[in-house]
Amino acid sequence: MRPVRLDLNGFGSYAEGTSLDFSDVDFFALTGPTGSGKSTVLDSICFALYGRTPRLRNKLDFTIAPSATEGSVRLVFHAGDDRYVVTRSLRRNKNGKVSTTNAGIERLPRDVDATDDEALVENLGVPVATGAAGVTKAVERIIGLPFEQFTKSVLLPQGEFAEFLHASASERRDILENLLGHGVYADIQKKAAARRDTADTTRKTLEAQAAKIPAVTDADLTAAREAVAGLDAAGPRVRESAEELDSLSGALQGIKDDLAAIDKQLAGLTYIKRPAGLDDLTERLEEERARLRERGEEVESAEAADEELRERLSGLNLAVITRQLDAWQQFHECEINITKGTQLVDALREEIEEQRELVDAAREEVDVQTHMVEQARLADFAGSLREQLSEGHPCPVCDQEVEDIPERDINQALMDAQSAVKEAKDELDQAEKHLQKEEAKLVQYETRLKERLDEKKRLKRKLADAPDAEVLKGQQEEAEAADAQLKASSNTLSASRKALRAAQKRFDSVEERHRGAWHDFRHARDQVAALNPPVAPDDLNTAWNDLVDWAKELLLKTQERREELRTRMENSGARAEDLRRTMKADLLDLGVKAASAVRGTDFITAHLQALADAEHRLEGLVDARARRVDLEADISRNLRDYEIAKALTDHLRANRFTGWLLTEALDELVAGASRTLHRITGGQYDLVRRDNEFWVVDHHDADLERPVRSLSGGETFAASLSLALALSEQLAAMSTGGTALDSIMLDEGFGTLDPETLDSVATILEALTTSSTRMVGVVTHVADLAARVPVRFEVTKSGKGSRVEKTVN
Repeated sequence: MRPVRLDLNGFGSYAEGTSLDFSDVDFFALTGPTGSGKSTVLDSICFALYGRTPRLRNKLDFTIAPSATEGSVRLVFHAGDDRYVVTRSLRRNKNGKVSTTNAGIERLPRDVDATDDEALVENLGVPVATGAAGVTKAVERIIGLPFEQFTKSVLLPQGEFAEFLHASASERRDILENLLGHGVYADIQKKAAARRDTADTTRKTLEAQAAKIPAVTDADLTAAREAVAGLDAAGPRVRESAEELDSLSGALQGIKDDLAAIDKQLAGLTYIKRPAGLDDLTERLEEERARLRERGEEVESAEAADEELRERLSGLNLAVITRQLDAWQQFHECEINITKGTQLVDALREEIEEQRELVDAAREEVDVQTHMVEQARLADFAGSLREQLSEGHPCPVCDQEVEDIPERDINQALMDAQSAVKEAKDELDQAEKHLQKEEAKLVQYETRLKERLDEKKRLKRKLADAPDAEVLKGQQEEAEAADAQLKASSNTLSASRKALRAAQKRFDSVEERHRGAWHDFRHARDQVAALNPPVAPDDLNTAWNDLVDWAKELLLKTQERREELRTRMENSGARAEDLRRTMKADLLDLGVKAASAVRGTDFITAHLQALADAEHRLEGLVDARARRVDLEADISRNLRDYEIAKALTDHLRANRFTGWLLTEALDELVAGASRTLHRITGGQYDLVRRDNEFWVVDHHDADLERPVRSLSGGETFAASLSLALALSEQLAAMSTGGTALDSIMLDEGFGTLDPETLDSVATILEALTTSSTRMVGVVTHVADLAARVPVRFEVTKSGKGSRVEKTVN
């Protein structure tokens, strides 16, 4: 795993978005004051990959910046020949609990520039996994390391730098086995055990199958071959007899067909018989035809007489004459009504004039009485003023002195005047109502008179071209007499037509029977049409006589032909039965049952089926012997596979082979680490392994050997660094398909080294980057070491959080 780009937003102390570009970096240092956020960069790499950090492990409450509610980490990295981008997002809920809300990993296309913000967008690559757990499993598969081993061999965080050095033997064994791919031997052991079980199961299955296959002896094969040979030799005889049988069967069928045709002819000839009553039917038809002609002539005579009467009545339309007489009657009645109406209207008009004079007089009386009321009301007003007068005092109206106040009852006069007005108005109202009633009656009379005048004009126009009433009465009497004669003539015509219909019905009935007789004749002739009967003449009796004579003669000839065919059929049937008995007996001798065989093809089929069965049985016996031989060979082969797989499983079950491989790898790892430690310490220390534990040889103390736990802080850092560098340097050579560590990042201990040791460490780290493609990163606040690193990521912290600035020496 080699980082390419890291983006932090709201993670740890990085409240604002921050990006670190590792694409052109082989050796870098994270520098800055204590607490500025250097180690948080390494924590974010671990979190992006595994969802947890070396310092907080699975606790996420402090992974989001205090001022943020959300955070995210995105890491682009190389693994083998592919590039991946992994993203994890965090969120703090209202209770302060932080959890992962989103996680995903994609494989990026090769042409994407990971340093370009616009090019690096979501859903750019091929999805590999989603969800926190799914992404972690995908990362472990891609990198080849779980979290615990990643933080012991690739990213060495604060406080855990010396864990591999101080780890137990079993812990170091697990780390190396995973790194070197020696877990494959455990897989081999499992596959060998599975193959052993499979071989054992297959062997037992084959043995069970072999037990179901009966043993086939040479005698069985010989008997089967003889049966096939006997059936094969009988084939020509069976085919010859079968062909003769089928030939006889064909001939028999032909005879049966001929007999069926003859029986059909006999049935048709027998059906031909002259119907009874044929002579009477012909005579009756002629009689009814004569009666029909007679009734037709009677109808023609009656129709001529009726037509003559209708011509006489053509100028005398009784209905028109009657309507015209009715119109003259209405005209005279209308004139009488007009005279009466005119008299009524004139009288009513004179009465209305008189009533109008009365109404005018009543109105004048109302006006007079109304004026009297006004006079009385004025007098009454003066009376009310009189009550306020006092003798010797001025009048309130004229301001003159009142000398005398007369006595007078003015109120009674006003009441009398008002009563007279009411009576005058009542009389006016009655007079007006009576006038309105008379005027309405006049309108009604005038309307009726106008209607009678209009009716008179209409009748006059209607009778403009009509004769006088007396002339019309004479025409009416003449028309009524002619109409009576016409009714009598119509009755005679109706009776003649009824007689004609009855004659026609009787003739149709007889003619229908005659046609039915012809139909019966044609039907009888059609039954024997294929036998070429004589041509029918026009006369029905002659036609039937000729057909019956012809049928009798042909019937005798057909019966003779039928007897001849029956004799031939009996002879052929007997020969066919002899052939069947013979073939059944021959096949039975060969073990073939053909009791139900009838046709020659049935015997051939039975023979061929028996031959096929015999050949199939022979093939089955041969196949059974061959399969048993093959099964025995397969049983032997699976038994050998079982024994080999069982032996391999037993050898690998004790892990002796894997243990030997790991021991050799650990010895080579210690030798490489010892060389590095020797250079770092100026030749003072070598690293050795004693009883599966790490020891150092102190050449400055008479080559004294002591455990690594006795080293000082600086010495422990040097030993741990040597072991880590050796593990990274030699992993590719030692691995057999395991993980290649493309980077190493250190976060501890440089401040504990003296200047000479620090210089040696820096030299070794520089050589590591130039001699391989591995990336080396260190976290330090030691200025001398940082100055020697070509790329520095300087971390500073302010009130807004941490920020990073890349510096290239």
